[in-house]
Amino acid sequence: MRVLLITSMLPVERDQGLGAFVASQIEAIRALGVLVDVEFLDIQRSKCELVRGIRDVRRKLRTGRYDLAHVHFGYNGIPACLQSKIPVVVSFCGTDLASPKFRTISRWVSRRAEACIVKSVEMQQYLDVPSIVIPNGIDMERFRPISRRQARKTLGLSEEKRYVLFISNPERPEKRFALANDAIKRVRGKGKEVEPLVVFNKPHSELPTYMNAADLLILTSSREGSPNTIKEAMACNLPIVSTDVGDVRKVIGGTENCVLAEASPDDIANGIEQILDTSRRTNGRLNMEALSSVAISHRVVHIYQNVVERRS
Repeated sequence: MRVLLITSMLPVERDQGLGAFVASQIEAIRALGVLVDVEFLDIQRSKCELVRGIRDVRRKLRTGRYDLAHVHFGYNGIPACLQSKIPVVVSFCGTDLASPKFRTISRWVSRRAEACIVKSVEMQQYLDVPSIVIPNGIDMERFRPISRRQARKTLGLSEEKRYVLFISNPERPEKRFALANDAIKRVRGKGKEVEPLVVFNKPHSELPTYMNAADLLILTSSREGSPNTIKEAMACNLPIVSTDVGDVRKVIGGTENCVLAEASPDDIANGIEQILDTSRRTNGRLNMEALSSVAISHRVVHIYQNVVERRS
């Protein structure tokens, strides 16, 4: 089987964390014997990339080499859905459905696709066609517990300080870094020495080191689909304080030393204090096997096979 994968999310020099989960899924699917060619639409650089994509996708499809197209993020489906030669599978990623700015075009794409994948049950409410819930997979070999002392030595961090890890661009308004920072200031105000550790635009391969170096992960987003940082932290047994967004409640479940907090500085600060007081890692990794990149890639390829068989 040969697949044309169309996405605007892949790591680039200016944003090395962009679409790391897409790159990981491509690698895992290729490992199962599927031939994957990538059409990268660099939308962040220029909105004209969608126009170029229409031209290039049509040119590639005329070769007759592909069995289907797999699109990541709703509006990237425009070039694929303007043809009918091969079936289209669309993976919606969160913002493309949750944000009214993108929702209309995402719904248009969904009605023209043979199969729609969403990252969480919560995302299904935005579509008026059937969809399949498949979260992003986690590379369990890469994201695993290692010595905190060694991780901090690698990063040049103090062995004595307490670090709260925030993984995202703090300038993105939906990530609400100000809320996270206010909560950390409240913890400091109670006499606890704690430092924010903000990680942005680092290679995805470095994130496990940061997760093992930190005392906890904080996520304060106003909207998410199925945030990968939560699952990656779980795979590293890193404690978590998060707002109740996307599928976070389901992923962390009853994992000890993980806290769901209200979106207020005081409640988030209470969660941070609770974790710092215990000073224990979690057993979150035990809950992540079903979300390994290997397991998820098998589910995606199964959808490919069903779509191609129906079209035949």
